[in-house]
Amino acid sequence: MRIDSQVEPLVRQTLAAVVARSPERSTGAIQALVDQGDEAYGEAVDLCFAVGNQVLCDLHEGPPQRDRIATLARSAVRMEAWAGMDQPTVETFMTALAEERDPAAEMLPADAALTGFVVGGWLLSASAPENASWEAVLDDALDTIFTVP
Repeated sequence: MRIDSQVEPLVRQTLAAVVARSPERSTGAIQALVDQGDEAYGEAVDLCFAVGNQVLCDLHEGPPQRDRIATLARSAVRMEAWAGMDQPTVETFMTALAEERDPAAEMLPADAALTGFVVGGWLLSASAPENASWEAVLDDALDTIFTVP
């Protein structure tokens, strides 16, 4: 996967805003992505989806089963209540990721993008080992994504 060098830092900023559980920062960061234009925004969303998929699969040593996705979705909705997501939306999103389908084809593209950033931030922070930061998990995921042909 190739990503524009200007897109990755914007994705990091957006994920940082989500991890901080800051609606204002998150809205501003997503707007900064939108302001880059359709192509850059699309690349950012694709990168976010790829990171979410990588972390999800790393956590479960492969794609999680549907019952596990339901449990994860409940946790994400509860822990990220500030984002106002509902469980069916998060389950649809995670199922699409786990089954390597485009979440934007399963739900409204704008909802898929927002859900992708919130779920991606949650996965990164929730999966970080006790002595590591969410950024380290992100870096590992990006290393894997960028080395897979």
